[in-house]
Amino acid sequence: MAEKYQESDILWIFGHPRSGTTWMAKLLADWLDSYLWNEPGIGHCVTFRNNLERNDPLRLDDPTFWFSTPLRNAWQPALNSFFHDIISRCSPEHSEDGYLLIKEPNSSYVAPLIAEIMPKSKIIVMIRDPRDVTASLIDARRPGSWMAERLTTEFDRNQIVRQTVGRFQNLGVKLRDLREQAAPGQLYEMHYERLRADTESQLRHLSHVFGLEVDDERLAAAIKANSYENVPVAERGPGQFVRNAKVGGWANELTGDEIEFIETNLRRFLSEHGYLEERATPATA
Repeated sequence: MAEKYQESDILWIFGHPRSGTTWMAKLLADWLDSYLWNEPGIGHCVTFRNNLERNDPLRLDDPTFWFSTPLRNAWQPALNSFFHDIISRCSPEHSEDGYLLIKEPNSSYVAPLIAEIMPKSKIIVMIRDPRDVTASLIDARRPGSWMAERLTTEFDRNQIVRQTVGRFQNLGVKLRDLREQAAPGQLYEMHYERLRADTESQLRHLSHVFGLEVDDERLAAAIKANSYENVPVAERGPGQFVRNAKVGGWANELTGDEIEFIETNLRRFLSEHGYLEERATPATA
């Protein structure tokens, strides 16, 4: 089957849920006249290799196992062909010059594998303060909130905090792997806070790294159309998918114990991304 997209025209958007992946995807879709494939779940096809890394790492060295490290030169091109075929058959239609944006926040842990399988594609990882992400998830999962009707478990604030910390710990490891795996110019780490403070300059820098053409009018229009301030008042705020776009709101939304737990267990992630510098006196030593 003929390919819809060249591999170099495919942009993956990863990041922990509630880190701004939807905002980024909409900005790029409008700015680059691109096609957004929203959470198709392609990455889940290879997540079991991550599970083996944790639960049965010796299996990855077994040359009789098809997805093992010794057989890397066999499965990498095979999975590349598979991914291209799935994208050609299942992704949205395209125009001659369009990019394909694949937003996969729930497959972020396989981003290093995606970089290896599709080395000519581009990868954006959204980074956001885990404390703000946690506060956003607590709000989203409250009874009556936008996500509540999709949930099958009772609201448990403590569980949300612990799950989010565990996912960020995993994400931190995979992000370090991704930096080592990605080819030059393939990876861009976009901090939500910087994008919120100066959306235009951050998108221009991204375009420079990825070699994207910048249409000034389209860029300005995309930023305006997708700004928080342009969301109708009735469609934003507590309990809504678009909440408050506030940086540092966690300080008034999380309890002291929750803050201490997050900062204790995510100290490396918070430090690497400059989030601890905002507090003169950290919650824990």
